[in-house]
Amino acid sequence: MLKTYTELFTTPGAKRIASAGFIARMPIAMDTIAIILFVHSVDSRYAIPGSLTALAALTTVISSPLWSKVADHHGQRFVLKTAVPIRISAIIAFILLVKNGAPLWSWFLAIFIAESASLSIGSMTRRRWVHMIDKDKKDLLSTSYAFESLLDEFIYILGPIITTAIVAAIAPVAGLLLGVAFLVVGVPLIASHRASDPGIEHREIGEKLKSVMRNKKLQAVAIPLTIAGGSFTAVNICVVAFSDEKGMKNISGLLLGIWAVGGAVSALVNGAITWKISHGARYIGYLVGMAVISLSFPFINNIYILGLALFLQGLCIAPLLPNGLPIVTNSVAASQMTHAITLVTAGIPLTGALSSFLSGRIIDSYGASTGLWLPFGFLVLACASTLPYLKEYKS
Repeated sequence: MLKTYTELFTTPGAKRIASAGFIARMPIAMDTIAIILFVHSVDSRYAIPGSLTALAALTTVISSPLWSKVADHHGQRFVLKTAVPIRISAIIAFILLVKNGAPLWSWFLAIFIAESASLSIGSMTRRRWVHMIDKDKKDLLSTSYAFESLLDEFIYILGPIITTAIVAAIAPVAGLLLGVAFLVVGVPLIASHRASDPGIEHREIGEKLKSVMRNKKLQAVAIPLTIAGGSFTAVNICVVAFSDEKGMKNISGLLLGIWAVGGAVSALVNGAITWKISHGARYIGYLVGMAVISLSFPFINNIYILGLALFLQGLCIAPLLPNGLPIVTNSVAASQMTHAITLVTAGIPLTGALSSFLSGRIIDSYGASTGLWLPFGFLVLACASTLPYLKEYKS
């Protein structure tokens, strides 16, 4: 089973990019909770950190694809050396502003600047795998995508745990500072590794490329995944509320961890198998599987059974991106690839914001079990959105 992973890590530069990418993108699972814990330590209102994190998410939707486009045109090293210092400086400024009781608008400005320099490190490392792996080894490239999803699952498991632990042990600001430290260590390790750097893909003279957003295969993957993103946020919120209603609020983190473990197991297995089923068929299959399993959520009244259902759904989540990305990367020019990879997941915060709004109101009015219809609703829409693109999954 592990033969494909052994082969993957014999690729020159694989271990460096895997470890550096893991370190550099740890903050994506830390910053939201770190902001909430830090700001709440100086202001008891949750509305302010909630608004700050909402601004951060919405800004990232715009900034991350733009920086990825710049990376395609000017190289990853240029983007990493330009954007990351801006982000780090803005986060330090935010800490100082909050600590010194600066006007509230300045907090929002600092977060806006920080997130305006937000990069999709995962898209950059995935682009580097494409560069490092021989073009005729498509199965190995699929394994690299599965491995990246496995890393994502571990990041989302470890990030909140590490953040809350260091805040409790040291100080409220420690979570944000640790996130900065991860960037300081991880980003130079990526930027300085020239063997994996795809460089700048120059177009042929007179070559005209249509906008990557008009690419039907990109739309076939990105639109369903963006809609499905609303279900992820709904599950997070509803699981906490469900646990609270059962008088077991402290177990909500464990339930969400079980959800992520299901994803990690599936990502590992997905990357180890040489599939005969097409990426498109698997992409739709996993999406339908998520929807079918989520239909059970509103009818579950036992917290342990909910944990089992979350584990089963997690098995379907992690393989989505590894099976969607080859559909996209095989259909775009090399000079558009980082931008395209980023766009696949860039819209998820938008449906996440909508889902957060709806979840809170439904739970407050009707309870967590009713709120658990939301994941199913989003996933039905996600499945329906694949219908206009069925031929794109086949070709």
